[in-house]
Amino acid sequence: MLHQDVLMADIDVDQWRNAQALLLRSAKAARRLVVIHDHGTVVKFMHTAGAECTGRVGTVDDPHTLARELYEANADLVDFVVVMERSAVDAYFASVQDSWQIDDDLDVFVQRTYALIDDYPDGIVTHPGPAREVLGLQWKVGASLAQVNAAATLVPPDSTVILGVHDHESLWASLVLDFDTDHKVTSITTADPSLVDLQGSRDDVLDRLTTWQSGAGKTVSLGLLLDHDAAEEFLTAPATKKGEVLAGLAAAGRATYRA
Repeated sequence: MLHQDVLMADIDVDQWRNAQALLLRSAKAARRLVVIHDHGTVVKFMHTAGAECTGRVGTVDDPHTLARELYEANADLVDFVVVMERSAVDAYFASVQDSWQIDDDLDVFVQRTYALIDDYPDGIVTHPGPAREVLGLQWKVGASLAQVNAAATLVPPDSTVILGVHDHESLWASLVLDFDTDHKVTSITTADPSLVDLQGSRDDVLDRLTTWQSGAGKTVSLGLLLDHDAAEEFLTAPATKKGEVLAGLAAAGRATYRA
């Protein structure tokens, strides 16, 4: 879905930050108990916020059991526990670098980056949940990459899609995506408040966004603005139910959809 050379320009900081908050879950923002060991000898045992955690150990025999026990003992202080063996982490990052192919789409490389964590099941361990679904930035879209790619093929080639979230009579977050003839995203930006009035009803804002992109020579094939709570409901819905949920939101006056 993402072209290998995606253009990201003229991005509004507030719109982008809000879109990230809605679509991504960051491990960096979570409360974490981090245990790093060197072939079993613990070299770091630390909470990311400096909180005192129980269960400090000097050696690691079974990283999976340790991660679970530390989480259970400190559940009120941590969102997850990660136990990492130093050489395994070095090997993992080396494998990520070696896996890069010049012709890969960006999302293919990112997916492989997470999938490669599975090659180090005892060296990179998290609890609760497997490391590939806990670490880094995790999408909160309720669909797999394959399902998102399948949806992208429905977008007419050489067209633009406008997605947004509306809150308190104003556009709260947005993504403006340009697709090429292969249904790959070649450009990502946000609504520009210096060029478009973001205040008003969903219909009025979507009209102005469409006019803005049309005036720039783009063909807008899809525009979708949802109320903030409606966007969260849509994203958490299973991929197989998203069409049904979106139709219900539109019927209830919580979404504006134009194609």
